[in-house]
Amino acid sequence: MALSVPSHQQAASCEFEYHPVNNQRDFWQQVLTHMGDGGPCVVMCVVESIGSSPGRRGFKMCVVPGGGLIGSIGGGSMEHKLVELARSLADRDGAFPLLKRQIHQADLGQDRSGMICSGEQTVAFFRLRGEADRLLVERLVAAMEEPPSALDLELSASGIHIVADGRTMQPSPDPWSYREALHAQPRIAIIGAGHVSLALSRVMDQLGFRVEIYDDRQGLNTWDANTFAQQRTLVNYDRIGDHLPDDPDLYVVLASFGYRTDDRVLRQLISRRFRYIGMLGSAEKVRALFAALRADGVAEELLARVHAPIGLPIHSRTPEEIAVSIAAQVIGVKNTQ
Repeated sequence: MALSVPSHQQAASCEFEYHPVNNQRDFWQQVLTHMGDGGPCVVMCVVESIGSSPGRRGFKMCVVPGGGLIGSIGGGSMEHKLVELARSLADRDGAFPLLKRQIHQADLGQDRSGMICSGEQTVAFFRLRGEADRLLVERLVAAMEEPPSALDLELSASGIHIVADGRTMQPSPDPWSYREALHAQPRIAIIGAGHVSLALSRVMDQLGFRVEIYDDRQGLNTWDANTFAQQRTLVNYDRIGDHLPDDPDLYVVLASFGYRTDDRVLRQLISRRFRYIGMLGSAEKVRALFAALRADGVAEELLARVHAPIGLPIHSRTPEEIAVSIAAQVIGVKNTQ
């Protein structure tokens, strides 16, 4: 990958609207929305990250018409400098694609970022404008609205492309390239629609997850208050297994009414292939439930897969604190390769 690029004078800075994003689909959807504002959008993506770097591989940001910002490539003085560079180049034909290396050490030359965290990152810049680019972004958004479809996003010296899954393709002929799979947003199924479920739904929605709620009770105030879940399903817990087949990308949280309902649900799901399964409850409840499962022949390796008591041990008390501990554990699993 070619890393050396010329430096540019920074443009004058001022305040612009910032649009946070929850996930990659949200990012591209916001880019698509702002492409209708007139003028070009400049997308920046971290295509390489080494050591201690605030911007990790795959982080994206966009400077939209009018100067507003979507997403982040790591923040701090480095991000500010590259945003100003993007603004200064937005109307310059022939300036894109551009590759910019940033070294986070104070005593290096023109590639120093202004930060001292010791790592480095390389950021690719692309300009989007016109009907062809709008159709490309529409295809990106559509590809992430469905389960994985064997498509990759490829960023390279020749531009932005949607290509076949990299596992079946030859390496790019370009001098540098970056690929990522076009996946739908991560999904979490929360079984139970009580107070912890409501708090967890709010947190997981903010983290970019598609939230699905299942409960067997009608008329819950917390069910009606849950505007964060994209799907709410009233179920018979004796048939919960019909709704949650094997899915190695699904995160499952058991937070039903109590011991008996958790027992009914867990017996159906414990042998299913999920990315994560956790159960809310005290240590004594978990001990008793697991003892009953062992007595009925459930293997230890299956019990070991269940995070119970669920969440990180941060002495959580309120539903909101419990939600934070569960979300942190789920993110830890998600970000572990």
